[in-house]
This record gives sequence, structure tokens and C-alpha cells, in this order.
Amino acid sequence: MSAPALRLLSLGAGVQSTTLLLLAAEGRLPGLDGAIFADTGWEPAAVYEHLDKLEAEIAKPAGIPIYRVSTGSIQQDVLDPDKQRSLPAHTKDPETGELGMLNRRCTQTYKLTPILRQTRLLLGATTSDPAPCRYCDGKGERIAPWRAKRNDMTPGPCSVCNATGILTRVNQPPKDVWAETWIGFSTDEIGRVSDRGDTRYSKSRHPLLELNMSRTQCDAYLKHRGWTSVEKSACIGCPFHGNAEWRRMRDTDPKSWAEAVAFDKAYRTGPGLRHERFLHISRVPLDQAPIDRVRPSEWQQDTVFDAVYDAELAEQGDPDGCSPWSCRSGQPIVNEEETAA
Repeated sequence: MSAPALRLLSLGAGVQSTTLLLLAAEGRLPGLDGAIFADTGWEPAAVYEHLDKLEAEIAKPAGIPIYRVSTGSIQQDVLDPDKQRSLPAHTKDPETGELGMLNRRCTQTYKLTPILRQTRLLLGATTSDPAPCRYCDGKGERIAPWRAKRNDMTPGPCSVCNATGILTRVNQPPKDVWAETWIGFSTDEIGRVSDRGDTRYSKSRHPLLELNMSRTQCDAYLKHRGWTSVEKSACIGCPFHGNAEWRRMRDTDPKSWAEAVAFDKAYRTGPGLRHERFLHISRVPLDQAPIDRVRPSEWQQDTVFDAVYDAELAEQGDPDGCSPWSCRSGQPIVNEEETAA
């Protein structure tokens, strides 16, 4: 294989990817040609502030451009009846009590897809000429298929072309041109390493594993250089938060907490859905959820909600994160489309 045309960092703005950016800027790792931040539109304010500081104080002085890419605001899209978007919410059938979880689609749509699109552009891919959207015949409006399935023939904005009636496509980059994409998995996350997202034009590299650096070592490295507080990158209303994160949000970030509570209520039901949706694992409204439970004995058998929970999972949340290169562990139990009446 030929040498990579570009070295790009998948920048989540958390501890590990921030460490990689600093190491490259200091010359301890090969030079980067750019860093790509996939913005879901719903990160805590502290993440955006950290990203701005990284760009001004580290990336720009080192000549490393940061590309901020997005496919829209996940918070708005999920609540839009004309868009088929969802979060992997915890679900409960109000009639049978059956518990489940919706499919995990958000990481692919809001992170991996825009990162790979930007990668192709940086590698010299061309864009197709604008063409009428075939889903709405160029009208910018259509009856969404999930509405038609419920015999709801109400037309709405086309979610594919965002009501423009026009589609453009980013083509493949030239043959044998590819990018080395740095992924910030540390040694304690080695089980997450996979070829997810690898393509003909993008191949993953894991510099922290090569340096044998753990998250703890990354954190110590950042603090030694004055970066004492790096917010974990995750959507405000991520259903994979554990009680520890929900408490932190409630107690230190009331604006984000209020957003999450309001979203949780708005997301509870939807047209044609049998299952109710919740952000908290207890399947009760977030502002009523038992997020102050911290001892394992409090979660082993929940007599209030008549369910058994994994104590560590309830407290810490899913350990695998939602990196675009390794989505959350486990398999979805409930497919939202399949629950439509």
C-alpha cells in the first residue's frame, strides 16, 4: 500500500483525542494535516468551549486545521415527525411491561458519516452536479413512508434533501489516495478497537496504543500541561449516561439538565409507537429517576420499578462510549419501526 496522502485526527474533544492533538502539536507524533470534529449539535457548552480553546491555543499555532462537520442537530431531528431519527432510548411497553432499547443509529448518522464525507473532500473527491431529489421528485416535500405506513397522508418537508428538492453527492477520492485516521483509544479501551469505519480511502491508526498510554496517563499528561478540566464528549440527552453523569449534570450544569428533562418528556411517545421511551435506565421520567442511588444493593433488586438492574451499569453508564469508530456495546432489543402500530 502507498503512503497516506493525509494524516487526520478524529477529534471528539475528550481526554484521549485532546492528548493526541497536543502530542502532534509538540512534535512527539508525526504532523497532522487536520482534525475532524463531528458536531451532533447537542454537546454540553463546556465541550464547545474546550474545542474553541484547543483550536486557538494548540491547533492554529501548530498549523493543524480543525474541520467542524455536521449532519444536523440530533436534538431537533429526533423530535421532528418528518425525519426518521431516533436515540437508543430505554423502552417499556405500558401494557405488558416488556423492557427494551431502540436501535443505535445516531453514531453512524451524526458522527461517522460526516467524518468520512469530510475525509473524501480533503482527499480531493469531487461533488456531483446538483440533481433533483429522487425521493420527493425535486419538490422538496413528500409523504414520508413511515407516515404512509400509518395511513397518514400528510405531506411534509423531505428529510433526504432537507426540503431543498436538490441532492449533491461527494464522490470517491482518486484511486490509491487514502488518509491515515487517528483514533484516540487508550490501552484500557483496547477491546473497542475494530475496523469499523475503515474504507478504501480511510485507514485507522491508534497512536495511544503504540505509546502504551492509558486514559489515566493521558489525563496526567494534560494536567501537566495546564489542561486541568476536559469535559467528556457526549450528547446531553444520551440514554447511555449513568447516574454519576446525570447527578453531575443536575448539580453543576442546570441548563443542560433542564434540556435533558424537557427532551425526555417530549420523546416519551410518538405516532404509532407502542413502547414508551425514556432516557434513564429505570424507565421513569428523568426528573423522577433514582439518580442518587450509588450503592450496588440499591439496584440489585428494584422493588419500586419491579426490575433487576446491573449496579455498575446504572451508576457509571455504558462503558464503551459512542466513538464513531466503535459504537456502544450490546445489541438493541427493540427496533422502533417494528413497534409501530
